Amino acid sequence: MADNESVIITVVYGASEVIDRRNLWTALETLSQQCSDIPWMVGGDFNAVRDLNEVCGISGDIRMATEEFNAGILEAGLIPLPMQGEWFTWHNCSTSMRSLWKRLDRILINDRWLARFPSAYYHSLTPRTSDHSPLVLHGDIQQHNGGMFRFDNYLAHSPEFIHNVQNIWHHEIVGIPMYAVTRKLKALKPVFRLQRRNKGDLTMNVQLAKGFLDEAQQLRRVRRRILQINDENGFTHTDLGEIAHEFVSYYQNLLGGTRRRLSVDIRYLRPWARHCITDEEANQLLLPLSGDDVKQGVFDIADDKAPGPDGYSSRFFKAAWLVVGEEVTRAVLDFFSNGKLLKQINSTILALIPKRELVCTRAGAIHGKHPCLIKERKVSYPGACPCDVESFALSRIDLDSVNILFLETTGVHQSWSNSWKASLLD
Repeated sequence: MADNESVIITVVYGASEVIDRRNLWTALETLSQQCSDIPWMVGGDFNAVRDLNEVCGISGDIRMATEEFNAGILEAGLIPLPMQGEWFTWHNCSTSMRSLWKRLDRILINDRWLARFPSAYYHSLTPRTSDHSPLVLHGDIQQHNGGMFRFDNYLAHSPEFIHNVQNIWHHEIVGIPMYAVTRKLKALKPVFRLQRRNKGDLTMNVQLAKGFLDEAQQLRRVRRRILQINDENGFTHTDLGEIAHEFVSYYQNLLGGTRRRLSVDIRYLRPWARHCITDEEANQLLLPLSGDDVKQGVFDIADDKAPGPDGYSSRFFKAAWLVVGEEVTRAVLDFFSNGKLLKQINSTILALIPKRELVCTRAGAIHGKHPCLIKERKVSYPGACPCDVESFALSRIDLDSVNILFLETTGVHQSWSNSWKASLLD
């Protein structure tokens, strides 16, 4: 915290009776008006719970107390500070059937505290000499990053857009074409980030709306933070590095593993091959792409399609094509020649979302998996591309041998290289 910076910390002890606690809620509401422009934290024993899941054991009717507690917090503009450790913070120390656990102790903050200390949290420790859990506040020590880059299409309308792209693109980068393109795109990101921050003066209404948006986004980030996780053996991890390791290990075990090679009788695949391409169609698929094919593939992607992992949308490439087109085309044609992708491009953003209509990304489109790049061939040779776009969303069962064998069954030319087959099946 900077010198001469003020914060307000209020320690509370709630009365045991519902009626007596109403004075506390009124006092917090009054204090909130005085702390509207200062980071404010309220913590201690509130002697009340916010939900039924904060009680374990036989207890009386707590509905009125819960409603008044939540209403008081809402009126005071307070939100929960993220926590880790023990969920229940109080125990009546009984070993009988009337053993009762409650979450009575907590820390609450206002929006100013959240904006100033977005990574702060508290740890609820195991009780020792008291029937209450000690609460330990942890400061804002988490490292911050700039977040994922995303090119906003409105930047392409700026008078400085082409000039900024030219300044970066005229630099010589030693390496293969795809490497040069990725390096220059990366160098452009700080330029666009700065341009996005310096959009000029906004009206008062826009500033007010942005304030509400920033507050909502900050609150969402706090709610999404994971401060502890249990591994498959039941051990709890609270270190941020260990939490990240457990996530990676879980999905490696879920999605990775040893790849299997199965022996499949080709007779079982023939009923699925509704159309076997002719030799002429197979030879047409071997024709090399031209620069016009690459440009057409890029310009056929709608501006509002999801960007690739690097954050650039198709709108960027369209608007800057006179500057970047030649080098981008060379990089794409080089990929179709050797069938190899740099790891900067051959990446996947894993998202756990419900099944929905396929979203075509710009990266996938440029590298041949968008229907735009095969549209011309589909029109000229209807049998060569009999599948709809949705067929790309088929379940990715680990049966590479079946996929390759199926290609051969449908008449795909044997001269296709292994790397070309792998790029199709990726």
